[in-house]
Amino acid sequence: MTNRIITFHILLAAQFALVAASMVVNVKIGLFSMALILLSTTICLVQLSNDERTDWRSGQNTMTWLFTAWLLFYLLEIMNPNNVMEAWNINLTPYALTPLICAFVIPIVIRTKKDVELLLIIWSVFVIIFTLKGYWQKNHGFSSKDLYFLHVLGGARTHIIWSGIRYFSCFSDAANYGVHSAMAGVTFAIAGFFVDSKWKRIYFLSVAFCGIYGMGISGTRSAMGVLMGGMLMITIIAKNWKALLAGICISIGVFVFFYYTNIGSGNQYIHKMRSSFHPTEDASYMVRVENRQRMKELMAKKPIGYGIGLSKAGNFNSKEQMPYPPDSWLVSVWVETGIVGLILYLGIHGILFAWCSWILMFKVRNKNLRGLVAAWLCMDAGYFIAAYVNDVMQYPNPLTVYIGFALCFAAPHIDKQLLVSIQENNEQQ
Repeated sequence: MTNRIITFHILLAAQFALVAASMVVNVKIGLFSMALILLSTTICLVQLSNDERTDWRSGQNTMTWLFTAWLLFYLLEIMNPNNVMEAWNINLTPYALTPLICAFVIPIVIRTKKDVELLLIIWSVFVIIFTLKGYWQKNHGFSSKDLYFLHVLGGARTHIIWSGIRYFSCFSDAANYGVHSAMAGVTFAIAGFFVDSKWKRIYFLSVAFCGIYGMGISGTRSAMGVLMGGMLMITIIAKNWKALLAGICISIGVFVFFYYTNIGSGNQYIHKMRSSFHPTEDASYMVRVENRQRMKELMAKKPIGYGIGLSKAGNFNSKEQMPYPPDSWLVSVWVETGIVGLILYLGIHGILFAWCSWILMFKVRNKNLRGLVAAWLCMDAGYFIAAYVNDVMQYPNPLTVYIGFALCFAAPHIDKQLLVSIQENNEQQ
């Protein structure tokens, strides 16, 4: 294994380790994540420049150009009359740097199918750590640090509620933990069917179970969107009538179970998930709908928004503040960048989904490689459904999401290498 791939994966592990470290110490994740990403990128680029096999052209892809355009818009937001530089600086990494760096670096660094599997293995280690922490909270109680968050910082208001306790593991809140767990559940469940080893399959499916368990104990209803979106997406790009039929049947089965039955409602977690299929019966959902109508009137006068990082009133001292909470990542994008920014943001991601699906369906011939990368793209599809419902663009989710998109642009190059290897083996035989 080359220094290039060892260094990249160690630095990737360090990103997830930031979240795990928050179990015992207070970590300023925003500051450290930016420092780690910039350090990772610098080291990788230096190593790649010393590697004669580096093909820089693979980094010059559609995703790179799309997020270059988004970065330019982000820079223009500095001229927003309501802009606060502190908020702008804090949000630079998740909004613009992470997707752009992933777009350029991932297709250059990830060159083999084993590299893709190693990405999954590194992520899986931390999914297990996050699950064990959630399990400990549920069965052995909260640590002193957890209790400080609940009772001093006010976390109890949203985490100890009528339906029971919402567990949050190492994350900033239960919503972030639940959605990240669902992302892992979707990715590893699909990837488990496309690895070439029985033990890897068992391991990946076990990690998927950990993800589903974490999603369940978090009590996060928006996480159901990740599962449903992921299942529907795999039916589109599978190019296999059996997978299509299975995906449709599972999706219908899940919908019928939660929407038309009361089976398992005595369990607080099933009851909580079932409520996500009946949003009009949920008071908090109706409040969100009303707030968005009020926001619409205010946003009519703000075509470029209130400013980056200013969707939540009270966090920064800006000239004007949005009086209503966004309660959703996509609504936050709308409030912060206006209708201009929202259209650009949705357009970029819409193009990405279409382009990545086309790549996997028509440019990648190796079945196992296509399935492994499709697992990431399906997770992305489910994630953006959850992003409409909840504010889940929190660390480390952006990194995982944009690695998924970038892998689609790496896949055709990996596929060509696999084809060459097969042809060389045939010639030797």
